[in-house]
This record gives sequence, structure tokens and C-alpha cells, in this order.
Amino acid sequence: MKGKKKYIPHAWETVNCPYCDSGRHKLHEKFGPELQYTYTKCLGCGLIYQSPRPKYDETFLKDAYSEYFVFDPTYSYAERTMNIWDKELVEILKFDKKRTAILDVGSSMGDFLNAAKKYYPKCVGIEVAENMAKFTEDQLKLKVYVGHYTDIVLDDKYSCVHLSHVIEHIPNPKQWILKTKEVLDEDGVLAMSVPNMNSLDRRFKLFLKRMGLITLKWKDNTRTPDHLFEPTIPSTLKFLHANGFKVLEYYTYSRKDMDASTLFGKIYNRMFKFGSNIRVFATPIK
Repeated sequence: MKGKKKYIPHAWETVNCPYCDSGRHKLHEKFGPELQYTYTKCLGCGLIYQSPRPKYDETFLKDAYSEYFVFDPTYSYAERTMNIWDKELVEILKFDKKRTAILDVGSSMGDFLNAAKKYYPKCVGIEVAENMAKFTEDQLKLKVYVGHYTDIVLDDKYSCVHLSHVIEHIPNPKQWILKTKEVLDEDGVLAMSVPNMNSLDRRFKLFLKRMGLITLKWKDNTRTPDHLFEPTIPSTLKFLHANGFKVLEYYTYSRKDMDASTLFGKIYNRMFKFGSNIRVFATPIK
């Protein structure tokens, strides 16, 4: 991009698997501008993760998420967005029988919470961006904690905790999952969505890349690799079980078919689980 310098990490770090802490891995893929980033595959659980990776510190966070923290005070809630989240909420209600309170971690501008108000008497958010949290509180009249999930002391238990495409951005997913067990009510439900590194589309593109038929070079050399790891279905199921969760249901989905309810979605995403995103419903093991 014109006017911006190519991003070069100021420091690097080597890490074990964020899911199972295994140090056994093999090269999965080089990616990014000049192939400076590395995805490795954990030989313990199958997670794809960055190592070495840009050092996870305040400098990296500023570089990786500078655009995310750009705040739009004119933002308005769109009916289309509400309908998209509504489909997921209908799925959540199949498993959350109590429906007393829902916690949305990484609530951003409050779109999910806005949709959840119809179903839950208590809706609470957690957001690291103070301006976004204040916007949500002002617009929706709901409580939004500001800060990191594991640092916040919550004043209540929740029948559902919603983690949608946030856990792959953090270096300590185990701490997040254990925190979720702590704040869930008895028989509470975790609704977690993450990318699917083993989607049919990504596997096909990786095959073409390894054959030398495509390069998949980033057009924007100023980008940072904000996903510290890329989940797969087997690694995610193992991760949840290892940390005391029973998986109730899981399937893949696309942004255009959030609940995989179309005929194509039922076959491609629910039956074969080839889709680009994974959704898991789980509850703590008693």
C-alpha cells in the first residue's frame, strides 16, 4: 500500500503448540510477504500455529490491530447483521436450556449483544477497546467490561459464553477455556467459533501452492499475521476435551450461511464439514 512501509517484526519468538503445549511439530507452510512467516503443524494434536512468530508484545499488538481500533462513532446496527447473529442464537438456544445470561467475549461494537437481547434477560460483553465498549453500553444500555478476559472478575455466572473468532488471536487459549469453565453456570454452554484451517478450500489452495501452480502472495506487505494459530476440527475437539469440556455438537459454516441450514450447507458443512469456519457447542464435564 502506498505511504505505508512493509511490515517487518521487531523481534521473533519460538513457541510450543498453543493448544497442547507440545514442542513436536513439522513445517506446514511458509506464507506472507517474502514468505517470512511460518506455520508449523503440531504432531501432538494437529493444530496449525505460528512458530517462530512475531514476538507477542505491545509493539506487535499495536502493529497487528491498529486498524481494528479505528473507531466509527456513526456506526449503526443493521437489520441484516442482526439476522445473521440471530441464526446463531437460535442454534445456541437448542443447548442453553436455562437462558439466564450470556457473555460475549470480544463484543466489538455490540452487534451480537444487540441480537441476543431478544433471547436473554442479561447480556454482558467484554472488549479490550474502551471506545467500542462505551459505544455498546451507551447504545444498548448493557454492561461491557473493558480489558482482557482472564483479568476481569465477573459478578455473575452465565448460562452461555460466546467466543466468536477471538481465541485464535490470543497466546493463551488454555487460560481462556479454563476461565470459561469458571464463569459458566451449572450445565452452561460454550458457543465457540474459529477458522477451519483444514477446510476444503484451504487444503486445495495449499496443494496448488505446494505444486508450484500458485503463490498466494500477500498483496498488502504492511499486513501482520494476526492469527497466532489456525484451528482444525481434530485439534479443537482434543483441546476442549483435555480442558474438561464435553462437545455437544460441531459443524462447519460459511459467512453466507451462518447456521449451515441451506441444502448445500447441510451436506457440505454439516455432513462433510468442509467449510471455512468451525462452530462448537460444549459444556463442562461434571
